[in-house]
Amino acid sequence: MFLFGLIPAAIAFLVRLFVKEPERWKKVATVISSAPRLSELFSPAYRLTTLSGLLMATVALITWWSCNAFLPVVASGLAAQASAGLSRIEATQLSESWKALAANVFNLGGLIGTLLTVPASKILGRRMMFIIYFLLSGVSVLAAFGLPLDPHTRLYMYFPIGLTVFGVFGAFTYYLPELYPTRLRGTGAGFCYNTGRLIAAIGPFIVGAVASRGAGALGSALHVLFYVGFVPLLGLLVMPWVMETKDRALAD
Repeated sequence: MFLFGLIPAAIAFLVRLFVKEPERWKKVATVISSAPRLSELFSPAYRLTTLSGLLMATVALITWWSCNAFLPVVASGLAAQASAGLSRIEATQLSESWKALAANVFNLGGLIGTLLTVPASKILGRRMMFIIYFLLSGVSVLAAFGLPLDPHTRLYMYFPIGLTVFGVFGAFTYYLPELYPTRLRGTGAGFCYNTGRLIAAIGPFIVGAVASRGAGALGSALHVLFYVGFVPLLGLLVMPWVMETKDRALAD
């Protein structure tokens, strides 16, 4: 099993051998006099650009991470509500099956939502695509964890959550690189996305505290997730400052 860890390294080696550098990069690389610096991302020329990418990534990551991290707690808690009259073994089996079902529903929604970001961005523009996804993310999360739903319905609400909260990540593969010229593209996109991940890293402490409540974990998780639903809605407030990259040529 340990040797399976070598597979990513082998794939990376093959990519290095056979995948050619883009002509745009090779052209720019010949005239670059110095390596890109992180401070350049906050220079007057790119400050708004960096804030635009950073805010979008941070809002999306906090929302996604919260919904994904609490999924086992929510699914097992809902299964416990639906397991009245079952034996201990049957209740355990139901809990595990509901965890798997919630994850599958969440990921299926995410797959569809990811693919839909492309036509949405091309037709409506990047800013409007983010507005729609964040608006529907907030509505989905608030409905799933705030309304008095039966356990089965609440479980399947992970599909619209995946469709919006997870699906929006399909946009970052092209939106973040579009914000920067070639020499800063990797640095800028990496900074925006990974800084958002760093901010979301406080989450494990919250999940651990909630999960330790045992029988009361579901109620606590639903309470936390309900307020998470306001995160993408707050993200709508910064949309006037989000840079639109639709039909804009990539800068060298």
